[in-house]
Amino acid sequence: MSAFDAADDFLMANYRVELEEVLCDGCYTGHISAALERAVQITRRLTRSIREDDGGVSETYEGVLAVAGVWYRFLCHVFVDRGGERFLSNVSEFEAVEWQARLAMPGA
Repeated sequence: MSAFDAADDFLMANYRVELEEVLCDGCYTGHISAALERAVQITRRLTRSIREDDGGVSETYEGVLAVAGVWYRFLCHVFVDRGGERFLSNVSEFEAVEWQARLAMPGA
């Protein structure tokens, strides 16, 4: 299972939201929805923005996304159409870079 699939499965099972939506909204707005703020954090940087011939904008972001204590480095592309609708058009990199293991001890 890829890192993207693992994060996506966790978000869907626990919050009924897809990783694509989290990355798209988090990159474009810089914020995570209130429903996710305890489990998800994002730090991103816009590295490229191009106005398309149809009036839309294509933006490239890089950054880190934390999902339940696992930090992932990502590189993705968000497209915003002329009407303001946005979607994730590509995720070129998504890999776990830091995590912590927790072990519950009975009776401790």
